[in-house]
Amino acid sequence: MKDKVNRLLARAHRFIPLLAVVLVLIQSTVQAQVTGMRVGSGATRIRIVLDMDSPAKFKDSSTQNAITLEINTASKNKLQRKLNDASVADITLDKAGKNAARLQINLKKAAQHRVIVLKKPHRLVVDVYRIQIIKTSQELGKGLQYTFWQDDMNGLPVRLYVLRLAPDSGYYLKPFSGAVHANGRGKLARAVAMTGARAAVNACYFDTDGWVIGNCKWEGSFFGVETTPRSALVIDKDGKPSVQKDLAYHGTVTLPDGKVLTVQGMNRQRITDDLVLYNRNYGNGTRTNEHGREVRIRQGRAAEISTKGNMQLDGNSLVLSGHGVNAGALARVRRGDRIAVNQTLGSRMADEARLVVGAGPLLLENGQINVRIREESIASDIAFGRAPRTGAGVTADGAVLLMVVDGRSQYSAGMTLKEFGQYMKRFGAVSAVNFDGGGSSEMVLDGKIMNRPSDGSERPVSIGLGIFRK
Repeated sequence: MKDKVNRLLARAHRFIPLLAVVLVLIQSTVQAQVTGMRVGSGATRIRIVLDMDSPAKFKDSSTQNAITLEINTASKNKLQRKLNDASVADITLDKAGKNAARLQINLKKAAQHRVIVLKKPHRLVVDVYRIQIIKTSQELGKGLQYTFWQDDMNGLPVRLYVLRLAPDSGYYLKPFSGAVHANGRGKLARAVAMTGARAAVNACYFDTDGWVIGNCKWEGSFFGVETTPRSALVIDKDGKPSVQKDLAYHGTVTLPDGKVLTVQGMNRQRITDDLVLYNRNYGNGTRTNEHGREVRIRQGRAAEISTKGNMQLDGNSLVLSGHGVNAGALARVRRGDRIAVNQTLGSRMADEARLVVGAGPLLLENGQINVRIREESIASDIAFGRAPRTGAGVTADGAVLLMVVDGRSQYSAGMTLKEFGQYMKRFGAVSAVNFDGGGSSEMVLDGKIMNRPSDGSERPVSIGLGIFRK
């Protein structure tokens, strides 16, 4: 009995290779098939999807009037779709032989297209664009490059504008007031012309009176400060750019009697029980009233004391302005007394940096998307939804990117913060920070406004970040 079983098993093993060959031959005769056709329409494109039961190859033989793809996949039936569309007249999938098919898309006007082969499940996708996909770059000399990109962002049109400043360029970055000679708001194009910048974008957030919201500093002199930890573009003392997170201003004043006062603001309107520090970036005077006390600090000593308000500002001193309880604390100061002013952003590098321009939130960190909305307490109107955007990025080789995205129009949908970070990454940024956006988003180059501000015209801004010739 045992021998009989062994003989049967041996015969079965001899048939297994033959069975495998038969199965392969059967499978090879089953030609790949198109199982269906789907058509979708969006703001930027018409998408045709061919569903298949296996991978396929294609040959593109398109002309100006039609998109034609020869596909090595059979089609059992002729599939046809007529469209009521300004770009595409009709779509036909028909047999082109025993094991081939032809996809024909007849156009009403010339259009760009893209073909994508997808797997799991197998599909052949054709995107016919309603808009032109345009990406043009200009070398402007001495390491400055300008790029315009009109793109399809997952079915939405977007327009973005990018200035790239090479690490060894003949230019440097410097912030300036929108009002040029004083704290306040002004139109960016005018400020660029008056400051002599070759190009600029808007930068920090601001209040309606021009109060700068964000840490903004140039060569040790602040334009404005922010006590909430936020991210900023930083150019260190050696000229190396980076994006630093969690920078928060903290200022103190040590009086002759050892009492330490906390600076509550910089270069802004003085309010109840306030202690504000002013410098020449604010303008010619503090613009305060007589209901307080002001002390001019020069070379670490009290050089002038006044209760008249609106103390004059110059480039060689700071003015400490107190109201209420802080005015009372300053009443003990006499002319000639030593006064120590300490200001920090919580980072030695940022404290010693040549330039700090902050807004927030962080977008990119170490080459990865990291939008820090909650950590930086970003308001919901900035944090969520698509909007015009302005921001700065730093590439691995130390180039600085200044990017502006249009939004709120039929030409450009704007971007979420995550999408903005993704486009920064596509331009090579490994770190990036968001600046003020919305109607403020603007780029000026060689005296021309390059983008389309969403207000329909320039919105006066508080801080611009300019590109200046060395």
